[in-house]
Amino acid sequence: MGKTLAKGAQGRVSAGRKGGKRRSWRRVAGVVVSLILVAIGLRLFVIQAFRMPSRSMEDTLKVGDCVLVDKMTYGAGLPFIDWRLPAFQSPQVGEVVVFNYPIDPQKTYVKRCLAVAGQVVEIRNKVVYVDGVRQIDSPFSKYVDARILPADTAKRDNYGPAQVPPGAIFVVGDNRDNSRDSRHWGFLPLELVVGRPLCIYWSIMPQEPDMVGWGDWVWGLWNRIRWQRIGIWVQ
Repeated sequence: MGKTLAKGAQGRVSAGRKGGKRRSWRRVAGVVVSLILVAIGLRLFVIQAFRMPSRSMEDTLKVGDCVLVDKMTYGAGLPFIDWRLPAFQSPQVGEVVVFNYPIDPQKTYVKRCLAVAGQVVEIRNKVVYVDGVRQIDSPFSKYVDARILPADTAKRDNYGPAQVPPGAIFVVGDNRDNSRDSRHWGFLPLELVVGRPLCIYWSIMPQEPDMVGWGDWVWGLWNRIRWQRIGIWVQ
């Protein structure tokens, strides 16, 4: 009788241990799922990482700069439906914006807003005027081509005047002579705006074409990291 009770007690202890392990695994799984959902929510509605793919925003942003993009200020778009969360403000003149390329929305670009709805933008011999007032270029913008192209040849250096329509903005790259932007493909609809870049959290120079070996890549990695750019706020 005593042995039977002892075996029963041992069985209950063993079952209790198994039940405790199952509850522990459930708690761990619940925490992991919650963290995944929080991470997905943050990426969709709050903040997103973006890597600069081209030279169009030099020297504000360089190829290989990785930035954190604030999606809340302009109102994050909801996936799978044509609707956005309420925005705190619309893009302002002078701000850098990240957006889906109007010609191919699967691509993400970054440019600077030069004019908003209702304003008249004009470019005369590379000089920007908004509502007839000459604009000062952003601190890190640049021109790499001394030529002045006439308006009948290209709209790069001479554009407009043209009024920005409702629900749109006019954007250009800071590398003015090496950027495809509103001068070429038109005004940017606000519904395509993703957010505004906040700061550079990582930056690495593109790999040189001759560095094809694994050893070359490893040894060259340290020298390619732009340590001085990490932590810079985008302005």
